[in-house]
Amino acid sequence: MRLISNGRGTASGDGCPRWVNRIDFEMPMAPGSGKRGSYILLLDLASAVALDVGKAGHYQFASGSYLYIGSALGPGGVRARLRHHLKRSEKPHWHIDYLRHHASVAQIWFVETGEGLEHHWAGLVAQLQGCQPVTPGLGASDCGCKTHLFYFLHPPQIEQLQLAIDTGTASGSQLQLWRGASAEQ
Repeated sequence: MRLISNGRGTASGDGCPRWVNRIDFEMPMAPGSGKRGSYILLLDLASAVALDVGKAGHYQFASGSYLYIGSALGPGGVRARLRHHLKRSEKPHWHIDYLRHHASVAQIWFVETGEGLEHHWAGLVAQLQGCQPVTPGLGASDCGCKTHLFYFLHPPQIEQLQLAIDTGTASGSQLQLWRGASAEQ
């Protein structure tokens, strides 16, 4: 929820005087405090789907669980980036936005450390039991990683991720779990 001022000095057209702020209830709630950090989305895809993923091309996605790993180092940090991922973008920006049109966010894990850990985490997640990296370059077109999107027939447990990622987080920040399935669909 955010407050929006019409800021024009006249009535906004929605029946409210110019000095009244209105509340935008369409903005999904997201975890985090707005600090920079890194995150992992656990996505559930109920049935297989074939998708055109922008300029990356055409891909087949099997039903199951997907982990997407990202960093949020820009304005608004983790909270702003996760807010974007919790809604289904009408105009996809990142590769993951195309999959989000068909997959729901089951859980979000994140840390607010001020550093981008996505590349290191991608290497750690790739070694987890049951992990199958998705097509090279998908979800990682802006870096040298093979991918930041991983497939699991059965999703890894938070303990499995915590153990792998604790070793890769120099600041010692705890990986936080946020269950977001009820926040969107």
